[in-house]
Amino acid sequence: MKRRAIPVVVLLGLSVLPAHSADPNMTTETHTLTLMDSIPTTDQILKFAPDPVPHLRGLALSTATDFGVRLRAIRALPQFCSAQVPHCEDDSDGAMSPVRAAVRDVILSVGVAERDGRSMLRLRAGIEALGATKSGEQSDVDMLVRFLDHPSRDIRYATARALRELCIQTAITPLRNRYDQETVDQVRLAISAALGDLAQCSP
Repeated sequence: MKRRAIPVVVLLGLSVLPAHSADPNMTTETHTLTLMDSIPTTDQILKFAPDPVPHLRGLALSTATDFGVRLRAIRALPQFCSAQVPHCEDDSDGAMSPVRAAVRDVILSVGVAERDGRSMLRLRAGIEALGATKSGEQSDVDMLVRFLDHPSRDIRYATARALRELCIQTAITPLRNRYDQETVDQVRLAISAALGDLAQCSP
């Protein structure tokens, strides 16, 4: 009887704990960027960050920030390439847009020799985010093509998809060159899909 009573007491104790979402110490920012299965919307982010891009950049690059929050901050950045919050257009004087600059900083923050799991996740998120900006900028193609030869199949796959999103035909030649060397079927399929779509893009 005593052995059975212990788990009942534990369960009763747990039942009185406050719900996670009701935690009085959880800020709107923390709650929004700790969603497990989705990226926060533009409106949700604007509730805690009226000037969102520098804020998201800071979270994405901060080693003191929860890792999951960092990834969601990276993935949220391209949302601010919209008519509602136009942060993706370069200035008339040629200065890079805040979103593109922030995403490129994320990619550059991963050292060439870093191969640990978290570094690869950050790099992949940054590559995907740069593609999602759909910038149409040659400098973004130049930044990404070097990852077509990355040791990680996940990074090569993400790069092919990102180049497809950028829709610049100068990516065709490096993608073809990689296709001839690629041995992973899933990556080859991503490259093939990219080549098919890029052929339809403006020169």
